Amino acid sequence: MPPRFLARLSLLDAPALLRLESKDLEALLKAAIYLVFILANVIQVPPTLTRQNGSSVATSKDKRTGWDATWGMEELQVLGKKAVRFTETGSGRLSAYSQEVRWSVRAVWLAEDRFRPLETERTITGTDGKVLLVERKHFDHDKGQVLFERSREDKPGETKSLDVPDDILAIEGLAGVLRFANVPKSRSLSAHVLTNEPEVYSVSFEWKGEESVKTPAGEFHSYRVEMIPHLGVLNVIRPFIQKTYFWFTVAAPHNWIQYQGPESGPGTPEVIMSLSRMDK
Repeated sequence: MPPRFLARLSLLDAPALLRLESKDLEALLKAAIYLVFILANVIQVPPTLTRQNGSSVATSKDKRTGWDATWGMEELQVLGKKAVRFTETGSGRLSAYSQEVRWSVRAVWLAEDRFRPLETERTITGTDGKVLLVERKHFDHDKGQVLFERSREDKPGETKSLDVPDDILAIEGLAGVLRFANVPKSRSLSAHVLTNEPEVYSVSFEWKGEESVKTPAGEFHSYRVEMIPHLGVLNVIRPFIQKTYFWFTVAAPHNWIQYQGPESGPGTPEVIMSLSRMDK
């Protein structure tokens, strides 16, 4: 919490600054550094959010899983606030199921001064329409909590409340939000990510260079971003953990191009998901 005197003191009031005691100057400096840190570690919202639609294709390295999906992004209002909705529908083979499945994902993020997840829902069904899984997350940023709900075929429902930090991000819609971060060469973006386990992970997104990426939708000059988990004392095993990468076009608006990493969380097969179509 910035010191109370900041509310009374203009940063342009030089004489007042000279009258401050050393402890107040130290507190002012700490508050300024804190503000810069916060601003550097949020994903800023552009003035306008252009509607997007496209499709992707994915396959695992062992070729046992794979799918096709269509996705979209559009701006909307939620309780009078600017927000963005990400949607995805897909079908194919997922490692958790022996048969082919279909799914839909919906994620709503607040999009005012920064992107903040508000609610998500994921539904998986068999090809016959039978519901196999429903997962929902409800974010209460005022309380710093998330309510996670899961129902599965022939199993009791699960409900779990988790405390989450202010910089929490959701897996659903993450690639769509990261394109606005445009992670520069000079620094990384630190945040926390809520997975579908559900678990909260401290991570950083780090710029790893530029390269040409070939996808079914064409070849794109892209920059690669690695999502790196912070594991504390377990960091010694990080080299043995699956790596997670995102590719975005170097040219604005930095469209998502490709993903490589776990299919649906730690321990699941590594997949490569690539852009197959981008609607104009």
